[in-house]
Amino acid sequence: MDEMFLHYIWKFQKLSGKLKTTCGQAIIVISPGNHNHNSGPDFEEARIKISDIEWAGKIEIHINSSDWHVHNHHTDKAYESVILHIVWNHDNEVLLDGTPIPTLEVKDLIDKSEYKKYQVFINQNKDILCQDQLLNVSTLSFTNLLDRMMVERLEQKAEEILELVNSKNSDWEEVTYLSLAKNFGFSVNKDPFFNMASSIPYKVISKNNSHANRIEALIFGQAGFLEGVIDDYHQELKKEYQFLMSKFNLQSKMERSMWKFGRMRPSNFPSVRLAQFAALIHKNDHLFSKLTEIEDPNEILAQFEFKVSDYWVHHYDFEKARNKKGGNMGRASVDNLIINTIAPLLSAYSIYSDNSFFMDKAIRLLEVLSAESNSITKKWTAVDREPKSAFDSQSLIGLYKNYCSKRRCLDCSIGVEILGR
Repeated sequence: MDEMFLHYIWKFQKLSGKLKTTCGQAIIVISPGNHNHNSGPDFEEARIKISDIEWAGKIEIHINSSDWHVHNHHTDKAYESVILHIVWNHDNEVLLDGTPIPTLEVKDLIDKSEYKKYQVFINQNKDILCQDQLLNVSTLSFTNLLDRMMVERLEQKAEEILELVNSKNSDWEEVTYLSLAKNFGFSVNKDPFFNMASSIPYKVISKNNSHANRIEALIFGQAGFLEGVIDDYHQELKKEYQFLMSKFNLQSKMERSMWKFGRMRPSNFPSVRLAQFAALIHKNDHLFSKLTEIEDPNEILAQFEFKVSDYWVHHYDFEKARNKKGGNMGRASVDNLIINTIAPLLSAYSIYSDNSFFMDKAIRLLEVLSAESNSITKKWTAVDREPKSAFDSQSLIGLYKNYCSKRRCLDCSIGVEILGR
C-alpha cells in the first residue's frame, strides 16, 4: 500500500461502508481537513464526530499504526492535537498522554480495483505519466493548474530570499544586491559570486556607485582578480582597489583559483560575468526601490539594459583580447536573471509586506518574458504543451520537478481528474 494513495482516499472521501474506530465507535466526517504538504500532521483543520462528540484538529495517516513511533511522532508536540489516526493496518495501540488515539483502520474500506488502477498508472515508464491523456484534459483545467504551480514556485523561491532578509535585518537593497550576485554566477560560480558580494557591504557599493571604475575595482579586487600587474587597466583598478580596501576596511578577499573557468565559453567566463555585474550595479543604485515603484513590467526590463566598460568590450579576461567586440549580456541571460532573481524578490516582498500587488507584479513580469528552453520544457513541448512565456515555462518546470518526477499524481488536480475517471 502507498501512503500517498491513503491521503487521496481520505481527501476525496472514497471510503466505503460505515466508519468506526478500532474500538467500535462510529465516525462521521464533517470535513476531512486541509491537506498539509509541509512538516506536521497530514491534514489540518479537520472536523469529525466520534460517537456524539464533535472534534476539531489534525489527522495523521500511516500504513501501520506502529509507524507513529517509527517516525518519532510521540516526541513531537506538533502531533499532540491529532484527533484521528488513519491506518491501513492497525498493528499497535498508540497512546497520547496515556489515552489511546482514536484510530480508523481502512484496509477493508477501500476499493481494491481502484488501488490496482493507481498502481498500473504510477508504475509506467514515462517522464510525464499522464502524457497520453493530456489531450483529453480541458484547456481551462490545465490553465488553472499552471496558475497554481506558478504561485507555488514563486513562494518556494521566496522562502530562500526571506531567510536572507531575516539575516540582513530586512535590508532589501542588500538582499537584492546579494541575490543578483548569486544568480550572476549561474550554477557553476554562484557560491564564489555570493561570497564576493557578501565581502563588500552594499553601503560601500552605494557610496561609490557614481564611479564605474570604483565599482569594478571593488568587485574584481575582492574577487581576487587584481593580484600582480597584467596591463595598464589592471594596474589602474588595482591602485583604486587598494585605496578603497583601506578606506572601508574590507576583509576576506578571495583567491582567483576559487573561480571556475573550465569547460566554459569565453563569454561565460567569471571575469566577464564580474564585469557585467559591475555594470548593472553601477547603473542601478538602490535597485530594489526602483523595482517596487515601477508598475510597467517593460520598464523593469529596461533597468537591465546596461553596457560593460570599454575594456570588457574588447577583452574576456585581463590581457586576453577578443577577436570581435562583445562583453554585454545576452537577452537569454538577462531573462534568466529576471526569472530567477527579480520575480522571486517581488514575490518575497509580497509575502513580507502582506501585499498581493507585488506578487501580481512578479507574475506580470514573467508573462512578458520569453519561455525558457531546457530539458524540462522540451519534455512538455513533446506532449503538445509548449510554453508560450516565462510564466508557462516556470509553471511547467515547477509541475515537473515537484509532481511529475516525484510521481505525486494524487497531489495534482490533473492526475486526480484522470485517475478519477
